[in-house]
Amino acid sequence: MRRLPPSGPGLVISPHLDDAVFGCGVWLATRPGSRVATVFAGVPSDPALATDWDRRCGFASAGEAVTMRLDEDRRALARVGAEPTWLDFADAQYGRTPAREDIADALRRLLETERPHWLLLPLGLFHSDHRLVHEAAVEAFGTRSDGVDLVFWEDALYRAMPGVLQARLAELLAAGQVGTPLFDVPPTPAAWGAKRKAVAAYSSQLRAFGPGGAEDVERPERFWRFGPAGAAA
Repeated sequence: MRRLPPSGPGLVISPHLDDAVFGCGVWLATRPGSRVATVFAGVPSDPALATDWDRRCGFASAGEAVTMRLDEDRRALARVGAEPTWLDFADAQYGRTPAREDIADALRRLLETERPHWLLLPLGLFHSDHRLVHEAAVEAFGTRSDGVDLVFWEDALYRAMPGVLQARLAELLAAGQVGTPLFDVPPTPAAWGAKRKAVAAYSSQLRAFGPGGAEDVERPERFWRFGPAGAAA
């Protein structure tokens, strides 16, 4: 196994408003000053739309849901020392999925304004939005040669679903991408405490997941590098 990038601020690409903290909150807490760019943070064209998930979270409409979730995200990221950037794409539950190329273009523009030491991208497990963000981020960043370290994080809570992680790794291997697991120094109690406080800020999502539905956030965070078959990852 290879070591993770050194401490210092970087850029995390997150599908939704909670994914980065759920999947890599300890990472963020140990690298203060990092930025989290959430792709699906926009209000849909019909703010009055009410989806089943938003109702389960306690919201009456999509407009209310996004407004409150942005506030949750701001408070959560502050608890791990990170700053938010919110892109205007609406997530899949609202019925209009953006083109991968449009997301990739937005991510390229974002990188022009940031100078991160590393980029942290989702593996793209299970959820269509996660898969789309993974593909768009790889399109935007995967051929960079400027020394920015690309690392992939396992999408909580989907990585805990039987077979989901294994199937994704097999799919990437079949596409010629060999994964190398990474390890970091053991996180301190303070870092875990910061993550737990950040997770708690997403109270609407925890309500919808129900008792025990977010237990995976308590498991160790795991990361990967990928490279072409026959080359070091």
